[in-house]
Amino acid sequence: MRQPGSSAEAQLGLPEYRGHTTAEKFAFALLVVFILAAIAGVFGDGPLSQSTAASGDGQMRVEYQRFCRRHAQQLLDITVPTQAGANSVELRVNAEYLRRVQITEIFPQPLQSTVHQTGLLRFATDGSGGTLQIRMHLEAQHAGSQQARLSAGTQTVDFKQFAYP
Repeated sequence: MRQPGSSAEAQLGLPEYRGHTTAEKFAFALLVVFILAAIAGVFGDGPLSQSTAASGDGQMRVEYQRFCRRHAQQLLDITVPTQAGANSVELRVNAEYLRRVQITEIFPQPLQSTVHQTGLLRFATDGSGGTLQIRMHLEAQHAGSQQARLSAGTQTVDFKQFAYP
């Protein structure tokens, strides 16, 4: 058994260590949660950040990042069904989303693009039917929540993103 006053703290004139306080335990737990959330992708790239949204029948899909940073590059990978015999497909993007992001590149290049109530992009197809893969590079211009709606023909996909400052 240790005798009072024999600890290193007592010899230096310091109070004896009695364990972590509740505030220290809470702060440590909060730090661990913050680090795990960052690793998982809540603040940028990671498994929690990547998501896929699809139309009701699943023919049109959008792969996107739930969480992004303002003015940082991000990708939208869009799969659009095409009609056999059709030489083009139209993709519409809601105007509110277009006001909040800047599209920097689109692959393949659209035949035509216009912005009215919605952004309209017309892409060439080979007419055989199937799907068209579209990749958009864009940057969020405003921080906060962003609601997107993409549609092609009767297919519609809605998704939300959150842009950090």
